Formats: sequence, structure tokens, C-alpha cells
Amino acid sequence: MGLQVDPPFGLGQVFGPTTPNDSLTGISGSYGDNWVGSVKEFPDVVPSTGAVRTNRRKVCVAVRNKSGAALLPKRLVTFSTTAGKLFSEVTGYSAVTNEERVGVVDEYLPAAGVAADEVFWVTVSGPTEVAVALSGTDVAAGDRLAAITAATAGATTAGRVTPSSVGAATTGAGNNGLGVIGYAVSAGATTGANVLAHVSTRFV
Repeated sequence: MGLQVDPPFGLGQVFGPTTPNDSLTGISGSYGDNWVGSVKEFPDVVPSTGAVRTNRRKVCVAVRNKSGAALLPKRLVTFSTTAGKLFSEVTGYSAVTNEERVGVVDEYLPAAGVAADEVFWVTVSGPTEVAVALSGTDVAAGDRLAAITAATAGATTAGRVTPSSVGAATTGAGNNGLGVIGYAVSAGATTGANVLAHVSTRFV
């Protein structure tokens, strides 16, 4: 089995307890430190039923929630920019327009989300549901998607997407340097809806 096909925990799950220096790990540091930053691929199927959704692959990164609060499924989160933590920690919901350093919180987590300091999956490439902005423009299928501005990285309005203002002529092929984090596969209104998107944050 290779690194791409043997994830230590599944979608919709977190990796064990949050207790630092847990005696079960046999190593110093927080539980799961040996897995954070791992890149894994999953088939796009519903874990609880096995139902196939798109026949495409999801690429995910295992990260630790360092926001200090629970993070909810289907929301955009920002990777840490601290040296040595860039691929292993997230600091909260994205709160800056066109934020580039983002992933999507595992869509299959329970409604309560992932607790502070837990290790969980964020999707960085492939199909996933994402939360639509609570105001502004509705999302239509085919729209380019971008992160929105919010007052704080913990706000209800943070970690959501809106149609990008970037046009086809200015979109760089294969990168999100202009803030485009993916494309909407389904439509969603600014009423707390979620849309199926194909994200490509180019973070792996």
C-alpha cells in the first residue's frame, strides 16, 4: 500500500483524542503529529452509504485545527503561514477576498464539526461541497469560485464562497493565483446553501 491509498482515518472522522503527549503514541508531542501534513486520495463516494457521486478523486491533507474553536464542515479554512506549519495546521475560516492558501473542511464531518486541536481532512483538489456566502450573488453552475471577506476568521460569514470576478481572459491556466479556488458544479443561493464544487487550490 502506498501513501496515497492507505489513509490512517476516513472521511467524516477525526484522528483520535486531542490529549497532548498521549502515552499511546509512544512519541512526544500531540496525538497525530506523525500524520499531519499527509496527502491522501479518496474516491468520491459517500462514506456512510458507499454511493458514488462523481467518479472523480478527492485529494486531501491531514491538518490540525489550531483556530481555538470548532470548525464546521464545508467551510474554507486558511493554512498556517508559520514556518514548519504551512502544510499541517489551519488557523480558522478564510476571511479575506480571494484568499489563496485554503482548503475545504471535510464535508462528511458531523454538524458540530471538528474540535480545536483535532486532526482532520481538508480537501484541496477534487469534488466537495462548499458553503455559499450569506449575501451578495447567488452561485450558478459553472461559476468560478473565490473566498469572501469577513470580519474575523471565526465569523458566521467567514469560510464561504462567492462567484469570482476573474474573467476567462485573465485566469491563469492551472493556478489559483488570482483567487479562483474552483468551479461550481451545482447552483446555490445566498441563503446558507451549499454547492457541489470541483476545487483546485494547488496546495499539494
